[in-house]
Amino acid sequence: MSISCQHCGSDLTAPQSVRIAEYHFGRLEALQQDPVEGPGFKYHFEQPDTYTILCNICKRLVRTLPIKAVLTPK
Repeated sequence: MSISCQHCGSDLTAPQSVRIAEYHFGRLEALQQDPVEGPGFKYHFEQPDTYTILCNICKRLVRTLPIKAVLTPK
């Protein structure tokens, strides 16, 4: 059984057929810096809650899935 793209019909089980993208969300804070010291802002990272699977042939969205935290046993 093969998994195919609902848009173009390409086989998504083939090597390099999908692109998995995890988006990094956040915000910028302005800083008073000399251009030699840095870019003039600081990035505050926020943990994303989803990632997407994109078809590498037609570059369209196949699916969005939630990111679940992996718990490590003690």
